[in-house]
Amino acid sequence: MLDERQLNILESINVPNTYWNKKSQKYQYWFRSLLQKLDSALVFSGLPKDWTKYQDFFQLVLWARGYLAIFESERFGDKETKLAFQPCTLAGYDFYYQPTTALISNPKYQKELTIGKDCEILKLCPDFNGLLDIIDRTATQLAEIDKSVIVGLINARTALVVTADSMAESEKIKKVYDKIQAGEPLVVWKDKADPFDSEVMPRKNPFDDAFLNDYTKTYIVTNLLSDAQTIIDQFYMEIGLPVRTYDGKAHMLNAEADMQDLQAQARISCWVNTLNECFDVINEHYGTEMEVKPYERSTDFMDDGADVEGDGRQKPY
Repeated sequence: MLDERQLNILESINVPNTYWNKKSQKYQYWFRSLLQKLDSALVFSGLPKDWTKYQDFFQLVLWARGYLAIFESERFGDKETKLAFQPCTLAGYDFYYQPTTALISNPKYQKELTIGKDCEILKLCPDFNGLLDIIDRTATQLAEIDKSVIVGLINARTALVVTADSMAESEKIKKVYDKIQAGEPLVVWKDKADPFDSEVMPRKNPFDDAFLNDYTKTYIVTNLLSDAQTIIDQFYMEIGLPVRTYDGKAHMLNAEADMQDLQAQARISCWVNTLNECFDVINEHYGTEMEVKPYERSTDFMDDGADVEGDGRQKPY
């Protein structure tokens, strides 16, 4: 579970849009899983040494609120640079509608800071928004698929349903089924009318009135799991992590692969550029060398990329 400090941040900005504790366990599982994957999308360097033990909080503030204030503090700042960071509330706008004041509201530190003089703002997106809307949307979809998967697995347990006209007939059917389950290759079913009965009526085969689960039509769990992977891959593309798009049977043209790569890098490039623009201002103000880079793709799981039979198609991963 998220700790109390992290929950307070989520609740304060109403993301998720209802209280965290009222969310389903499936949603909470996926939210935490996606949040941890997001942590690996960006790699920060040059941060003050004392911030290392608070980097999870540093990233959570950026993901959740979209921005934070960096300022000097003798008491709470880094031992070497004296720099501290905190979530803040922005106020006061200049001629270009940019914030001029950062309000820090911490039980141990409350202050109004002038941006550009007393502090600088590090923001993730140009619009000062965070990324939890992406996580919330994806976690909601995956949680719903989880529910369907469980229902599908339960339904798959209903294999055969037959009817019986009497308790005796029911017991006969059970014995036949038990023998089949025990592996007997041949089971003889004897259904003979009572010869002393005044009315000799033909009796139907109980298996004529039966429900047999056709797994080829009713088992949809495989499709649901495939859909879940598609949603996860879309999330990876949103945050710029590599996605395996080949299944061994399909091929992708070089142009298609390049287009997909550009789409996957579009948002993360925006985040990196915005953060580094802010870091430039912060570094100039405080003499630091902070920067951020996107996660470096590993090519270990990829083929050499050579064309197949010269037709322009790349080999699958």
